[in-house]
Amino acid sequence: MTHPDGQLRASHADRDVVVEQLRVAAGEGRLTLEELEERIERTQAARTYDDLRVLTADLPPNSSLAAPGGGGGVLELRTKHGQVRQKDYWVVPARIVASCTSGNVKIDFTEAVCSHREVLLEATCGMGNIVVIVPRGWTVWVDSLTTNMGTISNKATDPGHPDAPVLRVTGRVGMGSLKIKYPRK
Repeated sequence: MTHPDGQLRASHADRDVVVEQLRVAAGEGRLTLEELEERIERTQAARTYDDLRVLTADLPPNSSLAAPGGGGGVLELRTKHGQVRQKDYWVVPARIVASCTSGNVKIDFTEAVCSHREVLLEATCGMGNIVVIVPRGWTVWVDSLTTNMGTISNKATDPGHPDAPVLRVTGRVGMGSLKIKYPRK
């Protein structure tokens, strides 16, 4: 979490990112449940970036979370044979790396908070499947995608809203599939 002026006011989304980083750290055994509860309370009361920075200063950087202030970050969703899902409420970083060997990755942006004008999704799929669901109004650009025997399907082709994010998708698909679509009505 770095911001040129730590005295700037933090937003709800900034606090949510820190809470998620604390939960991940507790899940990894870096924080006890008591420490987690205490730090979450302090996170909710934090007013500035410096207030938030103190709460994660003793934790290793978590590249899968965006930095408060919409400062980018990378979300890595990787699986070999299992399933990975990113859905419901979450804060979208500037870059997402999704890869699967023979498993499945699902990225659902419909309830996500995105403060970026453009989001880059780097998708790599062996024999598995990657499914991306974007809200209506988003623009999806498929750039530099290659496939061997797999399929790439972009059904999110309606003209985007000028103020909505642009999702740029790059990568490669082996024998699996990459599907980009809108949510069901």
